[in-house]
Amino acid sequence: MPALLSSGPAIPILLGLLALLLAVPGLFSFGRSRQDAGDIERRLARRPVGAPAETKKKESQLGKAVMGIADNAAPTDGAEVSAARAKLNLAGFTGPTAISRYFLARFVCVVIPQVALFFALPYLQDYPKYVPVLASITLVLAGLAAPGKFLDARISQRKQACSSGFPDMMDLMVACVEAGLSLDASVQRVGEELELRHPIIAGHMRTLSLELRAGRSRKLAWRAFADRLGIEEAGSLATMLRQAEEMGTSLGQTLRVFSADMRQRRILMAEEKAMALPAKMTLPLILFVFPVLLGVLILPAVVMLTKTLG
Repeated sequence: MPALLSSGPAIPILLGLLALLLAVPGLFSFGRSRQDAGDIERRLARRPVGAPAETKKKESQLGKAVMGIADNAAPTDGAEVSAARAKLNLAGFTGPTAISRYFLARFVCVVIPQVALFFALPYLQDYPKYVPVLASITLVLAGLAAPGKFLDARISQRKQACSSGFPDMMDLMVACVEAGLSLDASVQRVGEELELRHPIIAGHMRTLSLELRAGRSRKLAWRAFADRLGIEEAGSLATMLRQAEEMGTSLGQTLRVFSADMRQRRILMAEEKAMALPAKMTLPLILFVFPVLLGVLILPAVVMLTKTLG
């Protein structure tokens, strides 16, 4: 260890030791809280009846420990927790432990690479002294950004899937309403029909149907549905339904006009992608096709010129 410290990369070692020292109070606090929770559970628990209950309890100890670490890793700031929860809901993570798991993942993505870099320091002695420091800073920044980038990619993927399936949902809504079903019954029926083709929209429609059954007002339920989807079309639909309810217009005719608008928008998006294809193919053609074509055209002349001059 003295040779390692004298060879240069002592700053990452000191940073690692400082991180361990800062983590010691948290570990002691976590152990104390888990011990107190275990004492309370033992006092409140009844006498075990058989061996299966004991086995199940032993198997759940690891899960409880992990969730306890995750709960301690989550912050207590309300604004930060609310922003993270909204982002996780858009990404599809709606469980009660999603917040704790997200912040635990951020903590792991920062700590694990630093520990790996600490054990890799003997192999970095031949590099300049600033290389371990730069590697440590880069790993910290990457660990902090990795969970957010993963959520952003998942949110973008889900929004794209919802946008592609929204016109199909509107067509089914129009068919159900014009067939004589009410709007609430149409929501339930369309959710069942979209279960296989568009499962994300089907899940949100099931939640919307449960909210309407529970007595939530239609305006607030559709606005919450639009917020969960996170796409512009859902917000327009919620606004249109609110205006139709306030003004007393025909719901079937309103949905038919909105559905036609959605189909036209999908056609325009497809035409836009088709028109952008030649511009996107220009660079690959220049980089890969043009050099090959130029070589095929010039190579015979080069061969003939070489024979003539030789």
